[in-house]
Amino acid sequence: MSDTVGNDHPALRSFWHPVAWSSEVLSPSGSEDAALVATQLLGQPLVLLRSTDGDVRVFYDECPHRGAPISAGHCSNNKLVCGFHGWQFDINGEAVLIPSLGPNAPIPGRARLGQPANICEMYGLVWVALDPPRLPIPKWLDGDDGKLGAFRPTAHTSRVLAVYQTDNLLDASHFGFLHSSLAQRNPLIEPYELIDQHDLGFCTALRKVAADNQSTEGWLRYTLAAPFTVLLRSEEPDGALRQSFFQAIQPIDQHHTRLFFMVRVPETDPDILEAMLHDEERVQQEDLQMTAAQRRTGMSVIGGPDLHVRSDRNGVLYRQTLRHMVGLSETAQPLAAPEQ
Repeated sequence: MSDTVGNDHPALRSFWHPVAWSSEVLSPSGSEDAALVATQLLGQPLVLLRSTDGDVRVFYDECPHRGAPISAGHCSNNKLVCGFHGWQFDINGEAVLIPSLGPNAPIPGRARLGQPANICEMYGLVWVALDPPRLPIPKWLDGDDGKLGAFRPTAHTSRVLAVYQTDNLLDASHFGFLHSSLAQRNPLIEPYELIDQHDLGFCTALRKVAADNQSTEGWLRYTLAAPFTVLLRSEEPDGALRQSFFQAIQPIDQHHTRLFFMVRVPETDPDILEAMLHDEERVQQEDLQMTAAQRRTGMSVIGGPDLHVRSDRNGVLYRQTLRHMVGLSETAQPLAAPEQ
């Protein structure tokens, strides 16, 4: 197994990844054909559609005949039609008609569309696992709280490695420097408290120190589910909710990712929510510009060029998680301890 994780590491196949908003995969309306949505996951082209029963279907975007993308065809009455030679496939991916052979000709057994191991919809996202997943999609308790308001969900595609985008989501020490709206924050980072840890994830809590270097400005509670899903709960000093973030990353191909971003807050006024979304969007763009400028071609889970200090504990825990993910937990030497 490789000790460097990029966007196309084979171990990533056996985890859930978001590939689209549910709202992007439209149901057929009246006599209209179902809309086909083309995307990629780990470099694997996919085609998504919503059948007449309302369920999302996902197939590998390749006709078994000559490899033409199915997304270049169309879907009508739950029949996927290849735009190259007109082969038709039912909603389960089985070929039901090869026009050049006639309507009653036998269909070769291999004439079917390939499919990922698992698909589901949760939190307004379509999730795909190319191979049977090793970990469930994390539970977002605030996401199910009907009393909370919600920002409009957003997503951004950029040229960045998913591991370093996730590393950034787990990091609090950049807030006062990269983000202009957070420039007044005390840069002091206290030790993270480890709440829970297992082979494929962890939870930590961080007390944010106020400007007097003594009192509590707030709390940050992080949950990481391998490989690229981060829940962040920002709380008042007394533990009351400020913001609850659900952040999940789609590794599109070797170089590109798409970050899906949702926020729940106690506020429900639409105008206030829109203003908060505007502020958060600025933070997102600052993150994307910096992570896209990083020159790493992969994240080493054994040593490597990244220098860790005490405030990088989440980053160290993340690399330990990745070591378990790629199967190096028993044979590899541990990462060096953070420098003081």
